[in-house]
Parts: sequence; structure tokens; C-alpha cells
Amino acid sequence: MIIKFIIIGFGMVVGDFFMKLWSNQGYLLRGTALLFYISAVLIYIASLTYYGKQLHNTNFSIATTLPIIINILFVALITIFYYKEPLSINALIGTVLSLVAVLFFYFT
Repeated sequence: MIIKFIIIGFGMVVGDFFMKLWSNQGYLLRGTALLFYISAVLIYIASLTYYGKQLHNTNFSIATTLPIIINILFVALITIFYYKEPLSINALIGTVLSLVAVLFFYFT
């Protein structure tokens, strides 16, 4: 079960990453910026479609919470390792608590 939500959460992260690339190019809708924007939208659509299919087979609270928490964890890692941006202590605590929440969901 958790693999499906990791895929959904990771899809959201990839969409977020392409949106960040698009926004860094000044929100243009031409050239490479347009490619980043279209990629982000298509990835979001694919992730949300797969998410919708999982809602049919999974408890609503788990299906809603897990992809968001997984998204937070992946985005925190990208922030630290790719963008070299530090996390505030509050963001770090929130990320750790998110990881604990994923473990609780997985083992219940």
C-alpha cells in the first residue's frame, strides 16, 4: 500500500520541481519555461489521477495524508541537497514529525 502513496507523493514532488524551474524563469509561457510548465501540469494530472484511483481502495484519511507527508519529506531533501537551502529548526522538526507519521501509518 505505501508504495502506491510513495509514487503519488513523488509525482507531486516532480511536479513541484518543474514548477520551481518554471517560476525561476519568470513565469514565461514560451521556450524552455513553457516546457517546464506543461511538464509540471501533466505530472500533477497523472499523480492526481492515480491518487483518485487509490481513494477507491483505501481509507480516506490515509489516502489523503500519506502522499502529502511523502511530498513534504522529498521536498525537504531536495531543498537541502539540490538547492543547498538550510531548513529552519521548525521545518526540521516538522519534517521529522512527518516521517514519524508515515511510520505510524505504515505499521498500523
